[in-house]
Amino acid sequence: MASSRFLRRLAAGAALAATAALATGCVNETALDQLSETRPTGSAFSQALFQDYKALARSFGTVGAAAGVAFDRGGSIEMTKMDSTVGALANAYAEKALLAARGSMVEPEPGVDVPTHKMRDRLVRALERGKDAFPADAARAQAEYDCWMMNASIAQMKAASEKCRASLDASLAKLEAEAKPAAAPAPPAPQSPDSEKPAVQP
Repeated sequence: MASSRFLRRLAAGAALAATAALATGCVNETALDQLSETRPTGSAFSQALFQDYKALARSFGTVGAAAGVAFDRGGSIEMTKMDSTVGALANAYAEKALLAARGSMVEPEPGVDVPTHKMRDRLVRALERGKDAFPADAARAQAEYDCWMMNASIAQMKAASEKCRASLDASLAKLEAEAKPAAAPAPPAPQSPDSEKPAVQP
């Protein structure tokens, strides 16, 4: 009898908790679930970064199915053998998208070796100079860098990672060229000693 009362109380509490969770929209909701309803704010760079990370998050199609196209300039990376690891990757891109949508700073992924550290340093320098004047190109370069780094962490995504790396080469070079500091004006030519003399001698 006592145990049946306990079970009824437990069931009632669970139902109440489920109702409260439904009311707040928090039942098993992932970052991927929030993308459709998210409206980005912040700078033009943050809004462009949101769109690119959102495209990455959705590039896997329905996670768990053998469908989807990766984020590369040619749109040519076919994805197969989707699993929960790839689902976690898609959700990681979605989390970055949501951070960008709020106008928060989204750091590029850390490098893992000397070449990737050097590439990240190049990217950060180009972003500092160009993200305000060239927000779409800056966001594209950051998203492609993260695509290269994050996809490389999953064996079945190595080919996609290399596609993003190749695309990054073009995007980063373009941003660096656009954001290149203007050349300092040449100093005036020095005057010859005779230039101070009057044209007509007395």
